[in-house]
Amino acid sequence: MTDAISITVNAAHMDAALCAVSKEETRYYLQGVFIDARGYIAATNGHIAFAARCPDAIKLADSAVVLPGSLPGIIVPHAALTQAIKAAGKSKGLCMVFECDSAGLWWITYGNARVHFMPIDGTFPDWTRIIPQKPDVLVAAHYQPIYIAALGNMAKALRSGKKDDASAFYLHQNADNPALVTFPAVRTTRDDPAVDRTDCCAVLMPYRNDGGAGFNTDVFLAA
Repeated sequence: MTDAISITVNAAHMDAALCAVSKEETRYYLQGVFIDARGYIAATNGHIAFAARCPDAIKLADSAVVLPGSLPGIIVPHAALTQAIKAAGKSKGLCMVFECDSAGLWWITYGNARVHFMPIDGTFPDWTRIIPQKPDVLVAAHYQPIYIAALGNMAKALRSGKKDDASAFYLHQNADNPALVTFPAVRTTRDDPAVDRTDCCAVLMPYRNDGGAGFNTDVFLAA
């Protein structure tokens, strides 16, 4: 027997986190969203990361369900999350609830859906180490389009899929270092000042272009 646990997670945060989950089978410990007992959720595939505050996650801090020697928390499989989202359909709400019952079984409750899952048996990396400080000077860098698109999907998820400013995000370029990505808070009117959200952020790794002699504009434009 074990103590029952119930953790409530912002559904928009979870949708955004799913945009950063790894699809690589060899990195199975990244194939899910980490509910961090320090009070966050996080996901990364090694190229892009997303993290958001989740106060309820601290309930895992002293739980026996956490693997010894690992970062305190549980990794919820991507497959279970997508199954719950699909099953919920139009009954989706503002929050997802992750429960561990007295028998030690884990469940996702989302709208009218209830899905059983097994946390991934692995150690999630300490994602806090890759969150950079906002640079004083923005230095241009190159990024892979697929991850720029993923950031747009994150921004859309954070607005619950709304089209108004849905794809807005701020990419703080940082040369060949990880770049901090912030998302604008919803403004009541267009005259309100732009303010970054403080409940979540993302990180994007730059694309390192070490090959080639560069593009020769004169050659390209020659008649």
